[in-house]
Parts: sequence; C-alpha cells; structure tokens
Amino acid sequence: MSKLTAVKKQGYFTRLRKRWKRRDVREIDDQHPKYLFTQYMRHAIRSFLSDYDKKKIFLTKEDHEEVARHELTFPLHRSTMEFVSYAPGVFQSLRQRIGLSSVEYLETISPVDNQDFYYEFLSNSKSGQSFILTRNKQLMIKTITKSEVDFFMRILNKYIQHFESFPHSLLVKFVGMYSIQVSKFRKPVYFVVMLSIYYPGERIQYRYDIKGCKIGRFTKPAEDDSNVAVILKDQNFEDEKLFLGQQKEWFLQQIEIDTKFLQSIGVLDYSLLVGMQPLQGDEQLQNHQMASVVSKMQKSVAREHCVFKPSPHHTENSNITPLPETLSTPNSIGTDAKCPSDSEYVSDKGSTLPGLVQDPTSVQQNPSPSTSSLGCPCLGRPSSAQTNVSGVTSPSMTSHTLTCTYATISSEEASRQNRRLLPNDRNELHVIDGDDQRFYLGIIDFFTRYTFKKRLENAYKRVIYPQLSFSTVHPDIFADRFRKYWDDHTA
Repeated sequence: MSKLTAVKKQGYFTRLRKRWKRRDVREIDDQHPKYLFTQYMRHAIRSFLSDYDKKKIFLTKEDHEEVARHELTFPLHRSTMEFVSYAPGVFQSLRQRIGLSSVEYLETISPVDNQDFYYEFLSNSKSGQSFILTRNKQLMIKTITKSEVDFFMRILNKYIQHFESFPHSLLVKFVGMYSIQVSKFRKPVYFVVMLSIYYPGERIQYRYDIKGCKIGRFTKPAEDDSNVAVILKDQNFEDEKLFLGQQKEWFLQQIEIDTKFLQSIGVLDYSLLVGMQPLQGDEQLQNHQMASVVSKMQKSVAREHCVFKPSPHHTENSNITPLPETLSTPNSIGTDAKCPSDSEYVSDKGSTLPGLVQDPTSVQQNPSPSTSSLGCPCLGRPSSAQTNVSGVTSPSMTSHTLTCTYATISSEEASRQNRRLLPNDRNELHVIDGDDQRFYLGIIDFFTRYTFKKRLENAYKRVIYPQLSFSTVHPDIFADRFRKYWDDHTA
C-alpha cells in the first residue's frame, strides 16, 4: 500500500468514526471497559473457525445438539480460556443460506487488524445486556444468559425449520452462538451474533421497539445534542402508522405466521423493531424501473437468499489464510431446481409476489435476459451438469442443484412460502420500501418463556392493570394483541 493510499484510508475512517460518534455508537478502543472482552472474542472466534472442519449437506439431530469446546491461550496476557460454539454446523448452514460466506463472516466478526475496533451500540434498553456492533455495523453481538442459551438450543431445530418454510420471515436472523470463560474462577459470558436489523441505517430518523401494549411503553425522545439512539416505544407510536402500500397484506400475513410460530414455542414479550427513513427521489424512481423490478423478482424467488452480496473476494471458494474454507452447502434444498421465467410470477390478477409494480403486464413483455431454455444461466457454461443416455441425472447435476445460486422456485411455492418482492438493499430480508419511506423491520427478543415467575408477575399486574395492557401475559394473549396492534397501525 502506498503512503498516499494509507493516508486516504486513514482520512476516510477518521471521518467515519467522527460521524458515528455523533450518532448511536461509541468506539470500543483500548480505553473502553469492554475492550478486553472484544479482543477475547475476536481471537477465540478466529481460532475456532480456523480449526473447525465440517462439510455437511444435510443436518442431523446431533448437529442441532452439538456443543464444540475449544481451549486456547490469549496471546496478550498468556491466559487460558475456554471457548464454546453452540451448534456450529447449524449456524454455518444458516449463514450460507443467507449468502454469508465463511470468509466474509470471519472478516466481519473477527478482523485480523486489532485496530479495527468494534462499536458499542448506545441504546436506552433496560435489559442490562451489552450490544456490540461490528465495524461495518452489519452484525450485532448481544450478551445473553445461560438459560436463554439452553432454551435456544431446544428450539433451534424449529427455528431453522420456520426459516426454511418462510424464508422472508421477519424473525431476526441469528448466525452464531458462543460463550467465553477466561478462567475457571470466572463465570462464562454467553452471546449471540445476529444480523443488525437497522443496517446500514445511517439515514434512519426514527427507531421504535413495539410490543403492542401500553404499560411502561413510553420513552422520552432524545435531546437534540444527544448521541444516544433512543428507541421509542408503543405510546410514542400511538398516532403513527406503517405506510407499506402494496406490501401491507404481505406484512400482516407474515406477522400472523411469525407470531403463530412464537405461540407454538410458548414465548412472549417479543418486539418488532421499526426503523424509518425517507426515500429520496432517485430511490423512488429506481423502485419502479423495469430493470430493477426484474432484478428484484429474480432474487425474491431464489432458493439461496443473499443478504450479503457476493463479491470476487467473498465466495465459498475463496482461500484466505489462516481460515480454510469449511462451510457446508445449503441444507435441505432439494434437487428440483429450475429457473422459471419472470412471467410465471404474474397473472391476470397481478403478482404472487407482494410489492410488484401496479402494471405487471410490462414484466411479461420483458422477460429476464438471464432466463434460458437450459433452465439456469450457469448451465450454459462449460463443465456444467449433464444427464446420461438413460436420462439419469449425473452427480454433477445433483451437485449443481444443491449449490446453484441461480436456482429458483415455482410461483406456487413462492406463494406458499409467503415470499415478497425484495428491495435492492444490503439488508433485504428486513427492509420494506413503502411509497415514500423505507422501513427496517424485524422481530427480536423471543427467548422469554411463560414460567412460574412470569405467571406470578401476571397475577400481580392483573390487580393493578385490569385491562391486561402490560407485557407479561399468556403467549396466546400476547400474540393476539400483537397482531391486532399491527392491523390497526398499518396502511
């Protein structure tokens, strides 16, 4: 790197740090109280993933119950610590399903340069947990309790199955769960890694955490000179609505699907995070351009989702030292992959993908240039899959259908999975574009169970608040109220 390039890079990151400091994050430098923990985490994750070598197409019950322990020495203090990765194979599979390669995950969560500091998310949360962002703000690390780890391990298989059945689910996407114990005389720290719902979010004007109840659900807005990202709550949102336009019906349907799943695992007290930012004129125009619509349609029906955009430097075939490529291929994808034309997703009555432009006939007149009679654009390349004389699919064809990023599903399956037209955004599964606003949406904090302690809390609050307008209620009541709230606050 030339001196000029280094100076430009330093200037860019200096400006970036100053801008973020004015907003909602604080750099975790060597003077920060959480600095040592982030260094432990950085070193442990990199060391573990460098040694972890499992390639699996189909996951088993043992994969969902696996607890991989790894002892290592922290180089700065020569201290020994135990690092635990929970269900590493399952989270590997999920990461690949959303387009996050092992190389990019490692570079994002555990950068090699110790000066690539993490950021502490400054919020008004009362949970007492720590929230840490990666340098690019794409992943969030949140500390949790041991009981939450145990509960998540019990429901992990159901969580993965729900995501496979409804790939555009609003539930937050967890991509890793770990613990670190520095010495035998200290308690381990448990934490999860998840996609940040507010990513990239530099232009977000308002943030809300909505549970669908009123008691204790008001937050004083931040002062003009405050750098804390105040998360407003239900009572602050009382006179507001989500103006989702053509995606309103999809949103309400997905809320019902997700809350029924949360009812089935017996949880309550979850929230829908909402971020709101205005769409600029050029963004609104681009959303209605035919080339943009066709591009959105193709990825909206893809078998492999792509939250993280692939690049020549971030692929599953990359070879970056010291981590050998080990991520598995997508789980339970099937071998009937094909590439239907875009016209399959429109009909005389409109599109099966909510969010399509109002005049779908223009899409029928402009089929995707990447669609061909071969069924998939990458099949036109040399050394692609073949079928033998007897008509039996060769091993190369099977491999192709399991790993092809172009493979799509039928319109019937897209409708059954309640898919929608995804935006051209880096966080597409949690972003919905309305007519003039962009909304960041995701359901979080669904580890609270209706335990005996919660039942006692419910009995106590029923005396004080007879209208049941508090959060500690039976999961069925909480889900019904949550759904009704969004029925009333969506347009």
